[in-house]
Amino acid sequence: MLEDELKAFELPKSEVRPRSDLSADERRAFFDELTEFVESERETERRANRERYRNEGLTTLVARGVASGPFVSLGANDRPAEPTYSFQISPEDGDGDVDLFRDEEMYPESVFLIDTMGESDDFPLAVEIVTVGPSTVTVKPDDSCEQSGVEGLLTDNRSEFWLTHLLNPVPFERRTEAIRKIESNPEKRDLIVGNRPARFEVDGLSVPSADMALNEYQKQALKWADDAEDVLCIHGPPGTGKTRTLTAYVLYAVRHGDSVLVTAHSNQAVDNLLVGDSAVGDPEPDTLHAAVCQANEFDEDGDGEPTEDGLRVARVGRNSKNDVVRRHYTNASVAEADIVAATTSGAAQFDTNRFDVAVVDEATQASRPATAIVLDRARKLVLSGDHKQLPPYCADESMKDERLHVSLFEHLLDRYGTDISVLLRRQYRMHSAIADFPNAAFYDGSLETAARNREWRIDGLDSLVAIDVAGDERRESGGNSVYNPAEARAVVEEVTKLVDAGVAPKDIGVISMYRGQVGEIRSRLHRTGENAGRVTVDTVDSFQGGEREAVVVSFVRSNDAGNAGFLELPNEGPRRLNVALTRARKRLVLVGDWETLASVSPNRRSENSCARLYAELATKLEREGRFAN
Repeated sequence: MLEDELKAFELPKSEVRPRSDLSADERRAFFDELTEFVESERETERRANRERYRNEGLTTLVARGVASGPFVSLGANDRPAEPTYSFQISPEDGDGDVDLFRDEEMYPESVFLIDTMGESDDFPLAVEIVTVGPSTVTVKPDDSCEQSGVEGLLTDNRSEFWLTHLLNPVPFERRTEAIRKIESNPEKRDLIVGNRPARFEVDGLSVPSADMALNEYQKQALKWADDAEDVLCIHGPPGTGKTRTLTAYVLYAVRHGDSVLVTAHSNQAVDNLLVGDSAVGDPEPDTLHAAVCQANEFDEDGDGEPTEDGLRVARVGRNSKNDVVRRHYTNASVAEADIVAATTSGAAQFDTNRFDVAVVDEATQASRPATAIVLDRARKLVLSGDHKQLPPYCADESMKDERLHVSLFEHLLDRYGTDISVLLRRQYRMHSAIADFPNAAFYDGSLETAARNREWRIDGLDSLVAIDVAGDERRESGGNSVYNPAEARAVVEEVTKLVDAGVAPKDIGVISMYRGQVGEIRSRLHRTGENAGRVTVDTVDSFQGGEREAVVVSFVRSNDAGNAGFLELPNEGPRRLNVALTRARKRLVLVGDWETLASVSPNRRSENSCARLYAELATKLEREGRFAN
């Protein structure tokens, strides 16, 4: 049986050599560029938030719930080095349940803009948070604040004040510090730049066991992760079970005595890795939370004291909005935990090599500086993601096409090749017709569709449909985005058709390639009735990692020039299309002007455009008779 399992997949090489070595000067330049990138992101975020404030104004930000307040001044505080000023939520607005630290995300060292509703040239002022209480906050003028007479402005007890987030410098400082620490550590430095082999201690006589069912590709990933000494990349295309595979490996590693750090780029992604769709008293099977409940024999609500040989998990950070996580893990002892869960930034509180193993879920959505924090904290790193989908979020639009803006996952593949990665090849999400084009276009035809979802469909509706709309794209008044009323009407018709077919609104997703179209579609859906109005409508970036029973995509662009904008970018364009095409389980509807999408823009050469990809998709859809009449 063991021999058959080992034959079912390829074993890793004992050493994977980098494709080239960097000189000392090239290594220094590499780390200098990473540091400059962090500083660029920091300044861009600050500039973008200030511009948003200037464009929208305090009244709009208060109405949208972006500005916090109103506050009343409690006066100045005596401090030997510098003056500080305290504020309290206005008593008329406080309800006893305010928690500024948690609900308003106010952290010491964060920078906010403080303003009043009155028309004054003295405001807004940039202030740094010094301390935060449940309903009070103490601030000091930020270093950039050059306004004179600050004390008189901030101690006016006749005014109401509002605070709007400008910048949290802490994550950027943590990334810069991690870069410095990696550069000063020869083992980790040479791994990240690709100046030494990545090593595997290959055991050809054992296959790690898991307490959950895994297919042969997931078992191979578990085996490679166990054998890896430095790093492994688990490449998981949509629906192939990345998180399930990571969960199996984490439980295996803990069972064999390793201390494990589990991370992701966002709080939501960390919580998903930890508890999945669990509810209080109802753990989702095959999650870390379910394993905790089973190992410790907790009661039906998941409560109880961990047994002596049980499984202990602690969640670092106060920003989880998940009820299960907050109830069971946010106050658990880190010192006693077998598994510690944190965001990549939250992992900064630990010492170098504090953990035997660190895993990063959705690793292709985290930048290299952010993931460097995790790399420093563990002896071995296991990254899980899909570099064929959207790259890490980039605050600086001018750097989107730059080589700096890649994940550590993709960077390591570039330095070492695919021998440090293992591919999960079976997808369990989509009908085969939905999966066919992404499989061929983005994954070299290497994916297979599981039997259970091969013919999934909604009764009476085709699994894949295209609608050709020669619409009338328009640019938002005073904005940078684009919307298309003709496409929005077509989208609403398709959503109505799905609701009439019995699909619950929560199971329908509408993806727009432009934010301007999101508002247009939402407005029209709300006018159609209560059910359609509860459909999730958002940008493709927001849908990454999500899935729905049915998805309608609006590509938006339609013009005589054949200009598809950023949809046509040679690197980002295919990734954005891949995400849009792989969110639906049973029905996918593609609404667009296919002539515009398949045309090379006048200002681009064909080699710098992915219009060919849209042309291939349109040809396939037409050949299969999938265009609606």
